Amino acid sequence: MNWLKYLVGLSAILVAGCAAFFSVTGLGVLFSGASTAVMVMASSLEFAKLVAATYLKQKWDDIQGFNKWYLVSAVALLMLITSAGIFGYLSNAFQAQSLQLQQVDREIWVHQTKIDQNTIQITQLSTQITEFNTNQGKILDGGKVNSRLIRSIDNRDKQISKINDKISDLQTQNAEETQKINEIKISNLDLEKEVGGFRFVAEAFGVELKNVVKFFIFLIVIVFDPLAVALIIAFNGLIETKKQKRGRLLGEMMENDQKLGLYEVYGDTKESIIENNSQITEVSGKNSPLEEETPIIVEKIRIPIDLDGDGTIDGYDTDNDGIIDEWSPDGHQERASGKRNLLPYYARTDFDWEDKSKWINDQNAVNYWLKYKKQQQEDLVKKY
Repeated sequence: MNWLKYLVGLSAILVAGCAAFFSVTGLGVLFSGASTAVMVMASSLEFAKLVAATYLKQKWDDIQGFNKWYLVSAVALLMLITSAGIFGYLSNAFQAQSLQLQQVDREIWVHQTKIDQNTIQITQLSTQITEFNTNQGKILDGGKVNSRLIRSIDNRDKQISKINDKISDLQTQNAEETQKINEIKISNLDLEKEVGGFRFVAEAFGVELKNVVKFFIFLIVIVFDPLAVALIIAFNGLIETKKQKRGRLLGEMMENDQKLGLYEVYGDTKESIIENNSQITEVSGKNSPLEEETPIIVEKIRIPIDLDGDGTIDGYDTDNDGIIDEWSPDGHQERASGKRNLLPYYARTDFDWEDKSKWINDQNAVNYWLKYKKQQQEDLVKKY
């Protein structure tokens, strides 16, 4: 699972790096009076935070008392400071856009106000025309027509004509103002694209644009730096020390051997094997108890081996490793010479040692496992 370790490590570096950049820059913006000094301080604190989180993960059981809880509190507080810096950075970025938006809105508002005023005047003038036409109709319906009435009608027609001209002029002004608004919007399309998503959400939920942006900033702040610290801790959890790796490999092999029932058969236990292995690893020098033990003289035992299972002994194992060391006597020379290139079934590369039933009752197979297979496992542990 090395790929997972590298993937988590890369993610931790990327997220922590981005969080540090946003935080340092944001704190520099918040304290613009001494931005350089603040950014240097924030950078050192960011680095110390990651180192502290790594140290806590690696040495949690070894750290005691005040130091442990102070470091935990310091990491948590630095996470809050980092989050505040990220909030300042993102808020400042939106504030720059917001100022541009406000300027555009003010320009549009000026022209839109002019359109609204002209529209009100058009409505009032249209009402006057309607009243003139109504009064003129009533007079004509009375049936008393004279020169005075005719002059009055002519005057009203002239007034209506002037009103219509004024209405036409106001409508022309509205068209010009509308054209200016469209030009302003077209010239600021890039800005509108940048905030278009937030504006859509704001309009969909009936809230102000700044509140929508604030909500998204809070979501980013909540997940950003805590995720960076969590990934750093996870990456440290995937890194094993040499001692931890040796213990894990030895434990896995002991569990596998215990499933095969080897320790129960030969009187050993998993705990005693691990303890003996630790003693062998740690004890060294002339005064080593293992070197001072009195040597035990073991009588040479010849164990017969039948390679093909035909009931005829093909040779003898003299060193308890399951392999023929002494071939059969002179009476079997021809047969023995033909068998010298053969290996016992348990010494073949494709033999399944996981199936205990195939070999646990064969003393030669057990000797071979003790001599070679188990030794390979122990060598692997010592290598790491």
